[in-house]
Amino acid sequence: MEKRGRVKSAVVTLIFALSLAGTAQAGSLLTLSPGEGTVREFMLYDEFDSRRLRPIETFMVIGTGDNETKMGDVTITLKPTVTKDFGAVFEFSLIGLAYPLGGKPTFISMKTAAPLSITKTVKMSAAYGLVLVGAYIKNIDGDVLLPAQFSITFSWAVGK
Repeated sequence: MEKRGRVKSAVVTLIFALSLAGTAQAGSLLTLSPGEGTVREFMLYDEFDSRRLRPIETFMVIGTGDNETKMGDVTITLKPTVTKDFGAVFEFSLIGLAYPLGGKPTFISMKTAAPLSITKTVKMSAAYGLVLVGAYIKNIDGDVLLPAQFSITFSWAVGK
């Protein structure tokens, strides 16, 4: 079990280290205060290639609270808008980590198939926090119209 956790951590670190340059794109680096949320739309053009470690759309979200208003839970929702034939399979994933200042990081690794969406809520409870996530197409089997459009929503609650 422990070895599996280290491998998972290494994979997350590797994927984001190699694709971190993608966060310099406009719209990929976001700041949110407690009680705020934002929606970003993006396209993915192909399945994830594990040798080239792309395509992956990355987002870095910095949560900025203060001494009086702490960051609460952060909710991330990844939703596809894809056209596929009946019987076709379109799997996609959300991978990353959430780190509250002074706390322990929470690793995010979820997958599902269209038309379902992925929702992950992470407890933060800190003055500042960082979320680094990436979305990618895991598997396509059948006729799926590409590029695939996605929307990702970040909502940061007010801490208690």
